[in-house]
Amino acid sequence: MNSSVHALTESEFIKTLLNDHAFFEKEQINLEIKQIEMEGDRANYSNWDWDIGGELGRIEKKLTKDTNYTYAHLTNQTTKKLSTDLTKKFFSSGSEINFSYDKSWPIKDEVKYKNQDYYSDVNTSEYLDDVKLSWTLPLLNNRGGIVDQKTYDLAVLDYQDEILVLMEVKEDFIEDKLMIFFDWVNYEAQIKIVKKRLRLSQKILNTLHKSDLNESNILTFERSIDKTRRLLLSLESKLEVNQKLLSILIEQLVFEDNPPVIDWDAHPDLIQDLRAHCRQFVRDIKRIEIEQENNTRTIETYENSQLGDFDFTISAAKDLNKGNYSSYSKSNEIEYEATFDFSYSLTGDVTNQVYLDKNRLVQRQLELKYKAKFDDILADAEKLTSELVQGAEQLSLYKKQIASSEAQKFNNELNLFNEGKGNIRFVINEQDDYQELLLGYIQTVTDYQKNRIHYDSLLDRLLANYE
Repeated sequence: MNSSVHALTESEFIKTLLNDHAFFEKEQINLEIKQIEMEGDRANYSNWDWDIGGELGRIEKKLTKDTNYTYAHLTNQTTKKLSTDLTKKFFSSGSEINFSYDKSWPIKDEVKYKNQDYYSDVNTSEYLDDVKLSWTLPLLNNRGGIVDQKTYDLAVLDYQDEILVLMEVKEDFIEDKLMIFFDWVNYEAQIKIVKKRLRLSQKILNTLHKSDLNESNILTFERSIDKTRRLLLSLESKLEVNQKLLSILIEQLVFEDNPPVIDWDAHPDLIQDLRAHCRQFVRDIKRIEIEQENNTRTIETYENSQLGDFDFTISAAKDLNKGNYSSYSKSNEIEYEATFDFSYSLTGDVTNQVYLDKNRLVQRQLELKYKAKFDDILADAEKLTSELVQGAEQLSLYKKQIASSEAQKFNNELNLFNEGKGNIRFVINEQDDYQELLLGYIQTVTDYQKNRIHYDSLLDRLLANYE
């Protein structure tokens, strides 16, 4: 064999797929999208919200009327206003702090008459500065931010679920491709057995041609060889298909230099407490638990939304005023306030109640779903455990039979035939039996190794073996 040949092991094959296959990139992007959405929901909740507004306007009023009383016959007013509002919510408590500032600069110019006499007013400039700082804490509805935080909390659960989905996709992919890998090794091993049989049969046939046997014996043996050749062609065809599938998975793989191999003596570590393992590690079970958490979190929101609004607010405000019509008075007012505000709808929220009733029923559905999935996985695991135990016993019997046959040189009938004491059909049957014994062993050990992979995949520990 070429010294450059390097056997491609099961572990190396899977690690190559995990590192290079573009299939996982798509799923990884899905996970990153979920993470962005989750972080965005958190940032959006507790982000500072800053609004700025402005106003610029002009008002003109004209009234023509003779009277002995004072009337403003002509009024021109220019108004300029600026307002800003800064708000932030606190994630841990659901409370909210707000800072607001309003300022206005009105300028008024009027022409008035009284008792037919003209009065001229100078421009008056006024301003108003209003500053307020307040903090509000919900005590019933949305207490602890349970309503406002729902979107983020559900996004966290979605992200956790997406992690499990990615791991499940990877493990299913590994399991599927390992079946192709095992089939390749299986067909390659069977081909070697059949080729060895053909070489031995050809030697026997050459000997028969040199002997004085009748043609019927030679024809019978040739038919046996043709049957073996047909089996070889079938196996080679299957091997070629598997080789193409593996080449698609790993394009740079050269099978002549990297022949796949299996550790035929590999055995699974059978789990003693399957129930405890399923609860702790099986992703299908954990995903249903996430569904239950999601629904429970939703129920909590709807239940809290049924409560009345009861908020505690403390605030401080400062007002600066200068001037009202034709005066230059000033005022500076500071106000402190602590309030409890309560409101409750006596008719209730029908829509909220509908969703609450619905999600309570969904919770029971999820409990039934959990039990059904748990029982299915447990039953499949116990079935595979039984098959693995029986498979190990079958392999032990096969090894004993093969060792016994090899010790007896398995060609007793051929020796008897060469001594003129046997029958060519007995020779063929003896070779067929030995070939079937070897092929049966290869197929049984392949099935055993496949069950080992199915077992680890079912219990969600296959991926851990290669990462």
